[in-house]
Formats: sequence, C-alpha cells, structure tokens
Amino acid sequence: MRRRSTPPGAVRRLRRRLPGDGTRPHRGPRVHGERRPRRRRTGEGGRGGRAGAGRAVAVSGGVPGAAAAGRGDGGRPRAGDDRGGQCLRVPSDDVVPVRVTDQRRPWGWAALAVVLALLLTVRACGGGNSTLRWTLDGRTISGGDFLRPTMWATGPTLAITRAREVTGYDAATGEVRWSVPLSGRVCAASARPAGDRVAVQFGQARHRCDRVAAVDLKSGRKLWEQPMPSAERVREGQVVISEDVVVVDEVHATAAFRLDDGRPLWDRNSRDVDCVIQELASGPALVAGLSCDADKGKVRRVEGIDPDSGRAQWSYDVPPGYVVKAMVSSRPVVLGLDGDGSGGDRSRYVVLGPSGDQITSIDIAGKSSLQCYRGPDRCNNIVVTGDSLYIRANVRPVKDDKERIFAPIASFDLATGRARWSTENPGGNHLFPIGMDGGRLIAAQPKTAGGARGQQGEPPKLVAVDPATGETSILWSLTRKADFRVRSGADRLYAQDRFFLLKQLVTGKEGTAFRAFGRPDE
Repeated sequence: MRRRSTPPGAVRRLRRRLPGDGTRPHRGPRVHGERRPRRRRTGEGGRGGRAGAGRAVAVSGGVPGAAAAGRGDGGRPRAGDDRGGQCLRVPSDDVVPVRVTDQRRPWGWAALAVVLALLLTVRACGGGNSTLRWTLDGRTISGGDFLRPTMWATGPTLAITRAREVTGYDAATGEVRWSVPLSGRVCAASARPAGDRVAVQFGQARHRCDRVAAVDLKSGRKLWEQPMPSAERVREGQVVISEDVVVVDEVHATAAFRLDDGRPLWDRNSRDVDCVIQELASGPALVAGLSCDADKGKVRRVEGIDPDSGRAQWSYDVPPGYVVKAMVSSRPVVLGLDGDGSGGDRSRYVVLGPSGDQITSIDIAGKSSLQCYRGPDRCNNIVVTGDSLYIRANVRPVKDDKERIFAPIASFDLATGRARWSTENPGGNHLFPIGMDGGRLIAAQPKTAGGARGQQGEPPKLVAVDPATGETSILWSLTRKADFRVRSGADRLYAQDRFFLLKQLVTGKEGTAFRAFGRPDE
C-alpha cells in the first residue's frame, strides 16, 4: 500500500515544540464536534485577553497622574491629554520601557502599538517636546450641565469656577491646591481679581441666583457670603469689583457689597424707572452702560458711578448712529462702539476723561473684530494699557485669495487717537492680541493650512510683540487641537509664561474644555 506524503506545511503545524520557546504547542488532532476553550492570556487585559491586552506600558518623562485622569475623577486633571493624542513630554534621550506580563511574545502587537502611539503623539502635538501641560474635561468643570466658567491666575495658582465650587489648581502641574464649596450652583463671577480676591454669584438654579460670596485666591478660603436684597427671583447677572466694592447687576436689581466684610452698601431697583443698568465695567472706577425706554435694550448712555453710594458722578451720551458694544477699560474709560441701523458696517473707539468728557475717538472701517461675552468687560481681540490701545484691525475683503492679507494688530495712542504701527504677522497669518506681560504684548496665532501631498501646516503659536515698534517674535508652539479655541469660543489668559484656554460655554460633554500650556524648556 502506498503511503501518502505529508505536505511540509502540515509537518510544521503538527511538530511539537519545546516548552518556553515562544510558540504555540501542538494540541493534537481535533475530533469532529469537539469544542475547545478559548485561549486566555494572563495580564491586565481583562476578560478574553486580546493580543497585547496583557502588556502594560509606562512612558518615562511623562507627567505623573496622566493615566488616572478622566471624567468623574473629582477634579483631577489629565496631564497632557488633548483627546486625539496624549502630549506627553518625552525627550529624545529618554527610554520607553515596556513591562510585559506575557513572556512568550515580548515584542508583539503591544510594542508596535506603543511605537505608533508615540509617533502619532509627536505628530498631533506639533513636535516631540509638547507645551501642553494639563487639561480638564467638560464634566469635571460643569458637573454635566451648562456652565459659563471663569478663571483667574494669581501667583502659582490657576483658579476656575466649577459647578458648585471654586477650585484652585497648581498652574504648572494641575494638582488641586484647594477647593471652596458653595451652597448652590455657580451663576456668574467677577472677570478680574481685586488683588487676590474675587466675587461669585450662585444659587439653587439659573433663575434663583440669590447669593454672593467673596473668595481669597491666595489662601483658598471663602471670606463671606450674603443674600441678594431683591425678594424676587434673581437671575444670572454680571459681577464686578471696583474700589473694594462688589457690584452685582441682574435683570431686576443692582446691589453693592463691601469687599472686606460683605456689608451691604446700596441697591437699585430696575422696575418702574426710565433708564436701567445693562452693563458694568470694573477696575479702578465703576462705569455703567444704561438703556432707556426708547433705546429698546441698546446701550446709548454711559455713567460713572460712585461705588460706595451708587450715585452717578457723570454721564456721556453716545453719538447718534452708534451703540455701546464694549467697555474695555474704566480708567481711562475706553468704549467700543458699533454702528447702528444702516451704519452698522463701522466701528469707533472713544476715550473719556475722569469727568466723562471725550478726549479722543478712533474710527475703524468695517465692523468691530471684538468678541465680547457675558458682559462688555469680557472681550477678546483688544488690549488697553495706560496710554495705548491694541486691537485686531480690519482688512478689506478681496476676491483673489492670493491677494488676501490677514488682519494685523494695530496700536493707537489713547491721548491723540493716532495710529502708531501695525504688525507684520509671522507667515502672514492671523494674529490675536491677548494681554500684556513683562512690558510686551502677547498674541496668539492660529495654525496654517497644510500643503500638497498631505503636508501639515504650522501649529498654533504664541507671539510676543514689541509695544514700541510692533516687531514680532515667536515664543513657542501650541498643540494643533487647540487651534479652534485660539480662534474663537474660549477665554484666553497669559500669566507668568503660561497660557490658558477655557471654553466659554461648557456643556459637560467636552473631552477637553480647558488647556494649560507652558514653555517647552520648563
């Protein structure tokens, strides 16, 4: 009888291997109808043990606590997580060890996944040395509901209003330094601190924001808490601090409290009056924007208010054809006006003296580039110092994209209204003024479009501008995921060589609602 030859492949499949040589041993021929149990791997992969599930990866040079962060973590930040690639700081000379619990294939799929993840991280972060330090998701900030948060930077602390508390984080690492719980949900807060103190309006609901508290950002404690004097339902309003006085303005009333101890100073009922306060500007002086019956809710009058008594000290009427869009400074008083009605395609900035008299005006062609939210004193794309105004200028539209010039930053003298300079934007891209730091103007620049063959453009950047000449110099790059928030929809803050982006309206569903950046050599 002739013996059938066995194909070489079958020999390789049937040959029994020695134990521990890293291959699967021969199990013998399978009997028809036999059900074999699924092979399970040991390790941390959980049930079923897919390929690579038993391998735990540890990256040296990263930020401690990155793996533990996420939703429902009690406010702990995610270190460098930008949802689309974790931006871990891994210098080129660092080692990436891989701890293997399955000894049979130490460099299998898990090791390949580690390499691919690191490569994608470097590409997503715009380089191997990311400037992203830590992030917070939307649920951590808002508790799963809608919230318009506020942030402040003071010393080494970055504080944020969360759903029912004010939390202070270490600005460098994101670790929680302190937390001030509130007896209700946060409704509004003062845009800027007075020294190290801020004020918060809160209550049981958006239509019951009936309490006010002051918080010390340095010590992380609540100084006092007071009820609003109005007996009616108090809605979410505007909170400002001026000359050590906390002023809360909402639909039905305006009330003032002393910042030191919370003692009520005065209140003003908004019912049955000809003109009501619509907007407030804080700072060294208290300025109010008023709307009268014939204005239909538009602000056409501005008053200087004595914070201690609530009495008007001076009054300024807006020129015909304009309405107040922004009150970006209270000393000197700088108003941003927009054209009204048929003259809506124009804007003007007005500078007022201590008595409300007009010093100068600056006319700008086209609509204002200001982005204001929750009040006229929270505006992006404008910076005011003691003698200068920095704005994102308007440019005329062109039909040919090759001739398009993106808006520069323009500087104006507040005393004369004359233009000083306009920037030559790096790479010809947009430039958004953020604030002053150490005698220089800080601006943000969004990413550029990619080229042909899938080439990526430049990531977003921070740019320093010389206030005297307008010359620009690039500071450092941001992550590509931050580009949209650099352009719009976020509160921007630069302090002590750190840059913070906080979404203006948090819904609780965001993977990343807050980002903190630092220098790459930090």
